[in-house]
Amino acid sequence: MKHGLTSSRQAISQHLDVLEDAGLVSRHRQGRYTFHRLDTTPLGEIARRWPTSK
Repeated sequence: MKHGLTSSRQAISQHLDVLEDAGLVSRHRQGRYTFHRLDTTPLGEIARRWPTSK
């Protein structure tokens, strides 16, 4: 991989589980494939509450 970074399939699966639990990722199985969809809506709520300097 670029920059010498590698991740095991298990590590990626665990990270996706965390993102799914947080409501940021949803899964859809189709046959033997699993598709993941990123939902940035929860991040918008964080951005709205984030303090801004004026």
